[in-house]
Amino acid sequence: MGFLRRDPPPPPLEVQELGHGTQAFQAMLVEYNWLRQESLNAISNRVTIANFMFGAMALILAALIGQPTPTTGTALVSLICVPQIAKVGLMIWLGEYNRSQRAGKWLAELEVRINAAVGRPNVLSWESTLLSNSLHMSYPYSSVLLLLLGAGWAGIFVGVMQLRVTATLPAEELGWLIGGVLLAAAIAEICFIVSFRKKWLQIKRNYSKSGPSMWTV
Repeated sequence: MGFLRRDPPPPPLEVQELGHGTQAFQAMLVEYNWLRQESLNAISNRVTIANFMFGAMALILAALIGQPTPTTGTALVSLICVPQIAKVGLMIWLGEYNRSQRAGKWLAELEVRINAAVGRPNVLSWESTLLSNSLHMSYPYSSVLLLLLGAGWAGIFVGVMQLRVTATLPAEELGWLIGGVLLAAAIAEICFIVSFRKKWLQIKRNYSKSGPSMWTV
């Protein structure tokens, strides 16, 4: 299967000419190229995960809404399964986010070492510049979070509406049931958001410009 393996792109010509005879320097360039690919793969995976999970939830919700005679079972699927799919998708997405941030932080530190070896300050500076701007991708990241969580909340809404129709309970007991379901759903969502935000901020702190060196993360 070796013929399927693609070699990393060559470094810029200027960088190839400088320090050409130094094996350690060449090793750093090879590592830099592979880490760039690692970062790009993680970004591509995040997009794929967000698209797949949102598409899956949209299909499930469309099937549930299109039921001519909803049942308690379909209501429970909408209440439990759809929000859980959103949470699983976001945790997988967070893993790929951690992967790309880790590669980016290492690349930024590697740029400093390569520049020092070359003897010029800005031969490589792309990741270092991005690392200095911590808000450069905050809005797209938040959009993914809201998109998947919003689809999960839509599932809760559909489930409550179906439960309201299918539950054969007196009006007062039905009100208590729906209220309890909404309270449990709200607690679950808040706990997840708090936990997700804590993990997200920890990753951002670890791999920020002012964070610890990659040797200690």
